[in-house]
Amino acid sequence: MPYFTIVMPTYNQGEFIETAVSSVLGQQGSDVELVVYDALSTDATPGVLERYRDRLTWIREKDRGMVDAINKGLAAAKGDVLAWLNSDDAYLPGALAHVRAAFEADPGLDFVYGDALEIDAAGRIFTPNQFTEECSRERYLHSHNFICQPTMFFRRRVLDQVGPLREDLRWTMDYEWFARFFLHGLRGRLLPRFLAANRDYPVTKTNTGGATRYREMLAIHRLRPGLPLVARRSFWIYTAEAVIKGVNAWRDRLPGTLRARALNQVSRLSGNLFLRFVNPRRRDEIVRRYQSDIAPGGGTIQDQWGAPGP
Repeated sequence: MPYFTIVMPTYNQGEFIETAVSSVLGQQGSDVELVVYDALSTDATPGVLERYRDRLTWIREKDRGMVDAINKGLAAAKGDVLAWLNSDDAYLPGALAHVRAAFEADPGLDFVYGDALEIDAAGRIFTPNQFTEECSRERYLHSHNFICQPTMFFRRRVLDQVGPLREDLRWTMDYEWFARFFLHGLRGRLLPRFLAANRDYPVTKTNTGGATRYREMLAIHRLRPGLPLVARRSFWIYTAEAVIKGVNAWRDRLPGTLRARALNQVSRLSGNLFLRFVNPRRRDEIVRRYQSDIAPGGGTIQDQWGAPGP
């Protein structure tokens, strides 16, 4: 039986999927089952997966969406430690070894997560994700989503306790699901290591949700115990985020003077968001480790693995 099962949902992401697949299969010394759920891609994806057919399980079938594919993959997983990796993201070298060491050292540990890099469509690293924080129930439920999804790993027994992801959610399914980990009292731990790269580019779901995404975010927060919604830190964080994303979506359509003014206001709002809501000690630690562990390796995700790629 494999130690890890990684579920990878995909649809027409032939531009990115080889990096994602090879970042899983390239993990040294890791006993891993990779299951790719391909929702009948019509681009280069089938050709890429065909080259790796003997090293992964490729299920090519129509589904009800990404969450349906993830739930099916997790339910059928053979490994003891599970995760899902979107086909435009990637693991960093040594990620699975660090995760395995943490689980083997503490049999009572239910889940772990780590730090992430933000990369663009070309794989260029433009920043470390600076919102990751220590494992805290109160912070996760009432502040912000400080777990970057591709860095999350959990034991298979967790599925029996928290159930599957909600298919009715389009933008917040991971945030709502991870909240259930805390609500069920599961034991988690932050690994102070960079484990994965999260690809951030204009057409991702997170960047295109607009007001509908904002309403979905508020809807899941209303279900959480605690203060009235408008009295919670999370309400103001995600309201500010919606404003920032809204301005960014329209910024390039504005005349030059207004565009510069809008950019300046977004920068100020983003800065205030950091200062008010993010743990500054943790943020400084992330930046220092990025400068020592990641920056010397190069400016792209491929550079972290060494040419020609993962």
